[in-house]
Amino acid sequence: MKRKKLSRIVVWFFPVLFAVLLLLTLGTWICHLVKTDRELALLKEKGYYDPVSVGDYSLNVAKFGNEEGGYTIVALAGIGMGDFPVVARRMTAHLERDNTVVFVDRAGYGLSDDTNREMTLENIVEDYRAALKNAGVEPPYVLMAHSIGGVYATWWAGKYPDEIEAAVFLDGTQLSETTYDDEPDSAVTFEDRALAFLAKLGFSRYVLRSEHYLYPDGFSEEEQVLGDVLDLMTQDSVAPVSESGLRRQNARIAWSGIIANDIPKLYICSSWGAQTKEDLIERNQWLNRQIAKNHVDQPLLRTDYDVETSEKILNRMAELRQTILSPYADKMGNCRIVLLPGIHAIYEQKPDACGKLVKDFLSALPAPER
Repeated sequence: MKRKKLSRIVVWFFPVLFAVLLLLTLGTWICHLVKTDRELALLKEKGYYDPVSVGDYSLNVAKFGNEEGGYTIVALAGIGMGDFPVVARRMTAHLERDNTVVFVDRAGYGLSDDTNREMTLENIVEDYRAALKNAGVEPPYVLMAHSIGGVYATWWAGKYPDEIEAAVFLDGTQLSETTYDDEPDSAVTFEDRALAFLAKLGFSRYVLRSEHYLYPDGFSEEEQVLGDVLDLMTQDSVAPVSESGLRRQNARIAWSGIIANDIPKLYICSSWGAQTKEDLIERNQWLNRQIAKNHVDQPLLRTDYDVETSEKILNRMAELRQTILSPYADKMGNCRIVLLPGIHAIYEQKPDACGKLVKDFLSALPAPER
């Protein structure tokens, strides 16, 4: 008798479980579609949405500032930074009055379409060039690249120097013969595609805060919403996964392909930029505020250093600047390094100081010919 009762329970359990999961998925998807529709309307209203075809897919090209201004600044995001057009505008506000600032999303980032095409160095840069051309944004450009965006800017400036009149590296990836050597190349897996599919259904909204932190004080609620949406749209793509898996290969090609030229370059060094104990403390105090704000389950960073520890860290940073960063800058040619100690996303921590450095750099260049 007990076996029959258990058998009936088992017979009903799986259909009921399937029905519950189906309803949860359907409800999540519908809610996601409704919210996405509203969010897209807001992005369009704020000028962030302008897709441009590059062949089989489209990339988003968002233009801000003075289109009759001096320079055309093309901003290149760091890896996975789908919200870069929102979070970086605290810094670009210093540039938009007198220049055009263009944010071009790579495939799978934010409002750009996803693709199964491999995100090789050449494919990424050619996508950038095609998107700008098809959006009517003509060279020459000032490339302004954060993190791995610096890899693409380095290769672009070397291969097409006539298109580039200056380049700014916002703590760009410091290229050398061993960049990313501890991260072997990898391809997009079935698991990656499954996670992207779940994100398309809206399940990424359930884990948004664990994947995308709350912005620092000073950012508005609307900016947070816009950034969240762009991050959600990046999570449902596999192109950024391909890019991440190929970053070792791309970095090696970029390093070996550097051709020294006279294009003016500014490298703003932040991650390795500390020179005093106070610089280290300031960085950690800022990060601790973000840890507390986001309720991250991790211990707070130290805000006191003895002489021996601080000297060890500062000496290591100086060594990295001397053995990796300076040779990279020298190999590119005409590159000035400026230290602005802080976090890797320095445009977020110190947008005013960072924006002023870029503005002063551009002001010292010969007037652009238009």
